[in-house]
Amino acid sequence: MGLDYRVRCVPDGLITDRRRTVQVLDCTIRDGGICNDWFFDKPLVRSVFEALAAAGVDLMEIGYQTAAGVHPNGAVGPWKYCREEDLLDVVRPSGMKLAAMVDMGRFRPEDLRPKRDSVIDVLRVATYARDAAAAVDLLHAAQELGYDVHCNVMAVTTCNPQEVDQFLAILHDSRVPNVAVVDSFGAMYPHHVRYLIRKYKNWLRSDQKVGVHLHNNQQTAFANAIAAIDEGVDFVDASITGMGRGAGNVPLELLLMYLDDPKHDPRPVLELGPTFIELRNSLKWGYQLPYAITGWLNLHPKAGIDRLKLGNFEYAGFWDTLTANRPRPRHHRPEPG
Repeated sequence: MGLDYRVRCVPDGLITDRRRTVQVLDCTIRDGGICNDWFFDKPLVRSVFEALAAAGVDLMEIGYQTAAGVHPNGAVGPWKYCREEDLLDVVRPSGMKLAAMVDMGRFRPEDLRPKRDSVIDVLRVATYARDAAAAVDLLHAAQELGYDVHCNVMAVTTCNPQEVDQFLAILHDSRVPNVAVVDSFGAMYPHHVRYLIRKYKNWLRSDQKVGVHLHNNQQTAFANAIAAIDEGVDFVDASITGMGRGAGNVPLELLLMYLDDPKHDPRPVLELGPTFIELRNSLKWGYQLPYAITGWLNLHPKAGIDRLKLGNFEYAGFWDTLTANRPRPRHHRPEPG
């Protein structure tokens, strides 16, 4: 065994070879659109598409598909709908697949258009555990129209073990081929991720793939992604400079550098760095103390988002407000004395 070619003070071979097979899913425009209500202009989306294709990204999630009338006219930008005329203005045939996400309750089977009439290859359904059966019905309808499909069960950190068992049993018995572990609130540490991936893999069939979608409230998204890859996940969601709701996601450029393989090249993504740093300065996603607090408390980041919009930087008071009625934690080991 030789030395690691980057960090020469440690032996080579300590890192898992599982990273060589993981697929990369970019969600910059879809999840990042939460920061600006999906008002990205077409030249920017086109430049993101070209950079991701050149970087060897496997799947670009370019936005949402949403039923007409869900949002008031003009309230959201075009990537909340992913109409074919808009998509055709920014994409071209490439080796990279295109995905769109749909939210349960904002999209119905009758809203689906056949795959033959769309440049979208993959539909991902975001659902809560309570709606898993209805989500499977929607996913099956999409499959019948020719799409590959993913199921993202959101806010899994709010479910008890029995609720996780219940939705995994539903997915096991379905035809859904791809399932993501979703840390919606950025609450998890690597040991949580490892446990859940093992649980998902034990419950699901061997032909069903497992991936992760991780948020960075506690600065753990990238570390959690590494743990997930060690556990053998099939795909990892990421976004350019981590752009996404609140604290954002796994930074795509870090993931591509970590994978360090001939297929993936971080340079085309790095060329977009100045554009996204400017966006980050104006839209202010990324690690912030209110998001760290909501993440640790396993709460939706809305309270943190609202507080930052108000310019209220009294963080200790924010902590006091959110923990006022929180019971004293009970640890599995007795306290000393």
